[in-house]
Amino acid sequence: MAGERSSRIKIGVSLLTGILAVFALTLGVSAAFGMGQRSTSSPLPCEQGGDHCIHIGYTKAWFNGRTVNLEYSHQYFCEEPPSSSSRSQCEGGAPGTKTPPSGAVVSDIYVLVPLGFTPPRDTLACPTAGHCIDHPSSLDLSRVFGSSSGNVALPSHSHVLEDKESFQSTWWPVVVVGVKSLHAWNTIANKKSADAMDHCEAAGNCTNEIPTNILLFFQVLGRGGSPNGPA
Repeated sequence: MAGERSSRIKIGVSLLTGILAVFALTLGVSAAFGMGQRSTSSPLPCEQGGDHCIHIGYTKAWFNGRTVNLEYSHQYFCEEPPSSSSRSQCEGGAPGTKTPPSGAVVSDIYVLVPLGFTPPRDTLACPTAGHCIDHPSSLDLSRVFGSSSGNVALPSHSHVLEDKESFQSTWWPVVVVGVKSLHAWNTIANKKSADAMDHCEAAGNCTNEIPTNILLFFQVLGRGGSPNGPA
C-alpha cells in the first residue's frame, strides 16, 4: 500500500492538466456552502478557534470505519520551497522540502475536497472555506489550475487518516484528494476509511493524490476524548 500511494503522489503535468477543469469548480463551491457562517453545532470546544483557544482546537476525521477527534496544539507549518504566491507560504501541487525544527513527521492526513457539489454539512470536518483551526486560511493552487489561483481560500473539506500514530501529538503532511460527485462523497462518508478513498481513486471518482507542503500538528484522541488512547 505504501509503495502504491508513493507512486500515485507523483503528479505529472498531464495529471494537473487533466484535473484542471474539475478543480476550477472548487473556487465556486465556497459560496454554495454559505462559507461566511461558522458552525455552532459541534460539541467540541475551540473547533472554530477563538481568542481563548490560542491554537488549541479540534476537528473530526474518518479513520478505520469511525469518526475520531483530532486535537491541535500548534499552528500549521508551510515553508518554501516549493515557491508559493500565498501569504501563508502554503502550496498545493508540490510536496514540501523542509520540515519543522522539532517533532516527528508521520503518516499523511488526507484532505477530501468536494468538487462542484454541496455535501451534507455534517460530513464536513471544516465546513467554512478559509477557516479551520490551525489550518492555513489560504494556499497557492497555481500548479494545479493556473497562475490566477496563486492565493485562494482553503476549501471546505473533510479528513481521512490511515494511521492513529499511537495517539501521539506530531506533524502530519497534508495530501489533497478531490471528490468528483456527491455519490462518491457519501460512499466515503459512510465507510469512513482510507480504503474507501483508495477505491474512489481507483474507480476514477476521485482525483489522484495531490501533495502539498502543508503540515498539521495534532493528535488523535481516543474514545471519550482520552488523550492517552482508547478510554
